[in-house]
Amino acid sequence: MSTLHDYVDRKRLKWMGFYLSEHTAQIDSHSLEEHTVIEGKEDMDSQEIAEVLEEALLKNKTIAVQINELVDDSYLPDIVGKIKGHNGDGLFIDKNFIAYDTIKHVEFHQDHKWSEID
Repeated sequence: MSTLHDYVDRKRLKWMGFYLSEHTAQIDSHSLEEHTVIEGKEDMDSQEIAEVLEEALLKNKTIAVQINELVDDSYLPDIVGKIKGHNGDGLFIDKNFIAYDTIKHVEFHQDHKWSEID
């Protein structure tokens, strides 16, 4: 018994096309992140760091901390969040532990509302 038209299933090809476009977009964004060089902010002394951390802790403000660690001539991205706790060795920002002696720069972080974005 023969059919008039051979049935061709394009579903798999269609989904492979979706995967390919999503995959290439992810690769492009990842390669852009790899080539972004983060410059070092000015070094702060321990007194300046303590003042910012104290105000952030008392007023529950969000801070951005740059640690003094270079990877391929670039600093790591700032650790942003609120102080969740501290001890004699360092502080906890969300789930990250930061030793006091590794802090290079700390500043208050301003969250941008979606309505303020150009």
